[in-house]
Amino acid sequence: MSNIINPTLTPFSVLVNWSESNEFNEGEIDDFMDFEHKALAVAKQNPLGGYDKTNVTVIFENGDQHQCRLDLGCNGNDIGFADHCLSSIEYHQKHQFDADKPWLRNDEHHQQLIALMLTYHFDIGFVTDARIQIIKVTELAKQQERDKEQAKREQEEKEWQAHKANEKAFQAALVIPEWAKGVIVATYTEYDKERSEPYSGEHHTKTLRTIILAWSTHTRRLFPELRKACLNHVDTAFLNDKAQSTEHRSHYGIGQGAGLTDLDYNDHGWCIQKMVFWNEGNKAKYVPLGEVAIQE
Repeated sequence: MSNIINPTLTPFSVLVNWSESNEFNEGEIDDFMDFEHKALAVAKQNPLGGYDKTNVTVIFENGDQHQCRLDLGCNGNDIGFADHCLSSIEYHQKHQFDADKPWLRNDEHHQQLIALMLTYHFDIGFVTDARIQIIKVTELAKQQERDKEQAKREQEEKEWQAHKANEKAFQAALVIPEWAKGVIVATYTEYDKERSEPYSGEHHTKTLRTIILAWSTHTRRLFPELRKACLNHVDTAFLNDKAQSTEHRSHYGIGQGAGLTDLDYNDHGWCIQKMVFWNEGNKAKYVPLGEVAIQE
């Protein structure tokens, strides 16, 4: 950086006009290097994105002033006034002849601004060290995020394996009548905000309750049978009322299956469905882990 500046003006103090950061007070005046240290600390608070907009007026030893907005943060944002100016100079020097950036060559205001910044005297060692600190803070934050995600995946896998073990034990203990051709199950699900990514169109639900309502003597999916089974548990009994439930008949294609729900859609909420025992030799595998409410 020392090769691209011709320092003649030394910054003396900084007036903070306003800032989104609580570390600064509107109207406060700091010694220049005190401000630079504060700005670096604020930038470190945004290691994974985002920034705190801070409008400042820098006063130089000769009385000249420079007002600008700093976006204090990591990942290519500003980490102080000196970094802001030096980054602007570096960008100009690197891209001034790019065909798709004619404004770097033709915009008079930009040319004047770069020429002015070239006269500012900064502590290059401080800026270099500050940038190294920012890289380390960013990498540490990213690693912590990766570790957090890994721990989350491991915990989810642990919970899933425990669920499967409990379900296997539950299924082994079931006494399913020989005449049973299926089981009617109630599930209550809700939208999983933690796992869903609505901006990318990825939506998930999580099951909060599962109730085994009744065995079925046939493989047909009949809504009167589902409504009757709802009466076997107090929390699903209201679905026996046609005015309080909705019938879904999407057996194939893009449908989510036939069932009885408490909403006009069957993405989440209560849903009553029949699981048919297609494998007579292992009926239990079709019965999910849950509360048994079958009336003998």
